[in-house]
Amino acid sequence: MTLELERPVKATTVKMKAAAALVRIFENAGCEAIFSIPGRAILPVFDAIRDGGKIKSFVVRHEQTAAFAAEGYSRAKGPGVGLCGVTSGPASTNLVTGLYGAWFDSIPMIALTGQVATHMIGTHAFQEAPTPEIVRPVTKAVFQPRTPEEMPIVAHLALKIALTPPMGPVLLDLPLNVQDAEIEIDPAMLEMDYELPKELLLQYLPEWAVEKRIIPQPSDMQIKQAVDMLMASERPIIVAGGGVILAECWQELRELAELGAIPVATAYMGKGSMPEDHPLAVGNCGTMINTPIANKTLLGADLIMGLGNRWGDRHIGKAELYAHSAKVIHVNLNPKEIGKAMPTDLGVAADLKSFLRGLIAELKGRGVDKDFMNEPRIQQLQLDKKAMARKTDFDQIPVKPQRAIADLRKGLPRDAFVTHDCGISQIWSGQLFEIYEPGTYMVTGGAGTMGWGLGAAMGAMVAKPGRLACNLVGDGSIQMSLMDLATAVQHNIPVIIFVLNNGILGLIHQQQNWYFSERYISTEIAYTNTEAQAFQQRGPDFAAIARAMGARGETIEKPEDIVGAVRRAVESGRPTLVEVLCDPEALCSMAKDGTVTGVIEAE
Repeated sequence: MTLELERPVKATTVKMKAAAALVRIFENAGCEAIFSIPGRAILPVFDAIRDGGKIKSFVVRHEQTAAFAAEGYSRAKGPGVGLCGVTSGPASTNLVTGLYGAWFDSIPMIALTGQVATHMIGTHAFQEAPTPEIVRPVTKAVFQPRTPEEMPIVAHLALKIALTPPMGPVLLDLPLNVQDAEIEIDPAMLEMDYELPKELLLQYLPEWAVEKRIIPQPSDMQIKQAVDMLMASERPIIVAGGGVILAECWQELRELAELGAIPVATAYMGKGSMPEDHPLAVGNCGTMINTPIANKTLLGADLIMGLGNRWGDRHIGKAELYAHSAKVIHVNLNPKEIGKAMPTDLGVAADLKSFLRGLIAELKGRGVDKDFMNEPRIQQLQLDKKAMARKTDFDQIPVKPQRAIADLRKGLPRDAFVTHDCGISQIWSGQLFEIYEPGTYMVTGGAGTMGWGLGAAMGAMVAKPGRLACNLVGDGSIQMSLMDLATAVQHNIPVIIFVLNNGILGLIHQQQNWYFSERYISTEIAYTNTEAQAFQQRGPDFAAIARAMGARGETIEKPEDIVGAVRRAVESGRPTLVEVLCDPEALCSMAKDGTVTGVIEAE
């Protein structure tokens, strides 16, 4: 589809390449970084980036890392949009996993891909790929401008679509000849506040985003009904999802919880929305990433208030467990999520921050202001939290992963970003690693991507210079991303990689243990490495690889050495890999039957 604006050319127009116009718009929108591997089909864009000088290009070692880093940048910047840019063909297809993850978790991101010249599209030219058709199911929108005049239009559309809730990734597939052509453009069109025609925006955005420029608001009746339900309950619980972090309403969440003396559990994407050392925080609920006290509190509730969550399958297990025991309030900006997975008594498709503010005002208007620490239920909660806490103070060698994760927390600053890949290391972290600042716990929640965390950690540190980021990862996942430690060294990004090395693909190995009578296949990844100076039965010498790339590397065998190694990494100001040799026989507490009542506690 050709995108055109009907307006006369003004006398004040300027001439520039279409690629330069696109880059100027991104610069004026505040974009400061792009994660990239350029190629011939996208060189005009990168030449314009070099000429503009306001966007720094961070060259990575694999295109998927470019997407992961752009997502990490966006999450940490908030609000902001991460950029990644690669060439055509296999480079563009290597972005698919990153786009899919950002789409699943509603993270704004813009991907730029090169494409063969327009007259060659459909001819099977060298490194031509049907990129728009491939990525369309996992993006909010995809554009392939066929004329140079469309370039500034698609740049503005990409920014608006990516950042309009529910947010997500947008891809621009840019034919080489379109990038390189010269256009005559009104300078006003290069500015961020340039207004595209309403009829064009309505093709891609909901009417409220175009007409009112505001997010849908909850009604007074919905607020009053929610308060009525809350005041009628005796054992309410809040379940905070990732929407709390995306809407930046963690202060309102805390105020509501304290005002009503309401325990707060989190869905996995909401981890950190309530400081996990707060008396009302009970941790994650779920079938895998959970705390015993969160599941107990959820199951004992007579009112469940879901805020910005999806009721994912690993979050609540089987919804029928709650159908007859608790009323349910669900607030989500996306109306499609209301009632989709959980029977709902009150569904509110509206701005979460406005809902929470309305709830707080209504409660105060009714004279509700509890001294939550003197409430018998909350006092009992403190005793239960202590009694039901999982054990982490193991002294064994090989190191128990639970001890390694607890000691990592002790060595990191309170506000450090911690990124994760998928696997048993992620599940242990979700259960045991406490988060105190919202937005600092980063995980590919819906996609569950191995290899994601290192790129995301680097992106977060680029977005927030001076803040520390640590990739907590297993030995299986790090082998999907370790090449990009060279990116951290080259660009002086002092990321920490904390590797739990147990020599197996732990999560799948445990499932083979449980469900397939210990019939292990393709999950034992250790091997004899005679070139390693020590620990020759663990496969790659990750610390040696890190040092070979120019980073620091340490291998830890004893539990008492973990905290010191982490603190040395923090103080060094250099990219550092800390490898902890972990017990391959350690099991993770998870539900064996897919319900929150079926969690098997394990060590």
